[in-house]
Amino acid sequence: MDQTLSTSVPAPREAHPLALPSSSLFDVVRQKLLEDLGQVQVARHGQERIYRPRAEMLAEVVTADTWIMMLDWLSSTRRSSVNTKRAYADDIRRVWAAYAQELGHERFTLGIFTRDHIRAWRIREEAKGTPLTTIARYLRALSSLHVYAAERMDLPRNPVTQDDTPRIESGNSSTSTPVLEVAEVQAVIAQAKDEFDLLVVTLLYALAGRVTEMCQADVTDRIERGRRSFLDVTRKEGKERLLPLPLSVAELLDVHTEGRSEGPLLLDTKGERLDRHDVARMLARMGKRAGVLPERKLTPHVLRASRITHMLDDGVPLAEVQAFADHDNPATTVGYWDRRNKGKRNAAHVDAAEAVFADVVPKFRR
Repeated sequence: MDQTLSTSVPAPREAHPLALPSSSLFDVVRQKLLEDLGQVQVARHGQERIYRPRAEMLAEVVTADTWIMMLDWLSSTRRSSVNTKRAYADDIRRVWAAYAQELGHERFTLGIFTRDHIRAWRIREEAKGTPLTTIARYLRALSSLHVYAAERMDLPRNPVTQDDTPRIESGNSSTSTPVLEVAEVQAVIAQAKDEFDLLVVTLLYALAGRVTEMCQADVTDRIERGRRSFLDVTRKEGKERLLPLPLSVAELLDVHTEGRSEGPLLLDTKGERLDRHDVARMLARMGKRAGVLPERKLTPHVLRASRITHMLDDGVPLAEVQAFADHDNPATTVGYWDRRNKGKRNAAHVDAAEAVFADVVPKFRR
């Protein structure tokens, strides 16, 4: 694809549509790439949101050749998830293009960084307190692009090495997504200020859903079969799944979509498609009022992790939980089980230690 695409490069910093060679085939290619990369909210005036195409913003901060290579890279089947494409594009645009400008370059281009540059960047991020998982993600994006491009053009050595890639300890409970207990989930639900709050939080929890799946769903993805209502969601890697809805959630959806036969499933107060930022703000508010996760925000992924963990608590077999959560790797599901059981074992060990000095402690209590 690279040679064909490179015959026409978008003019950076101009608001013209991104162009590809004129033919029906490349019209389809262009449209698919633009749709996959989607739009970015760049401003908000009251309730009005201002969006720009992600591809256009990317073209403004990278060189023309790099932009073409990135489109080729992002259209690979190894990056088939729309969310992965967008996350990688944002990482290059916001992190690495910004770093290139900091180093005195007008735009990011392939091969611009040395290993010393990456070492300095990594140390600075650690000093700022950036989570190691976030540092690792940014480095993965840069390394993946470099490896892909190096197979198609002459480039210096990959600036990202194992020496600067953070080692993320598996099963580290201090960095894992926190889990709410059942009573805490109920406390959050009780903070719903209206039926829409209730719909969003119960939909995410019941389906162990990812927020992007819910926000991208359309009214036509709601399917009725007999007395059961289902939601056809698109999960990671483009996998289509037909998930049954609890009766109460289906009834809430009936109210929310009344009179609509097409368009987004979930609408905000302005009648626009609900986005993940809206959901994040909603859950943060509800979590704060419920008093859960002190000093941390309640996020959509916390609800997903909580539902998965509660299924394991109820004795649902690991294979069933893996299938329901759509974990490609069974180790991901096992990780939830390990963390839950490690927590229980550690609590039991601490309680056993307390038994040793339990008779003495009351003498010093006021």
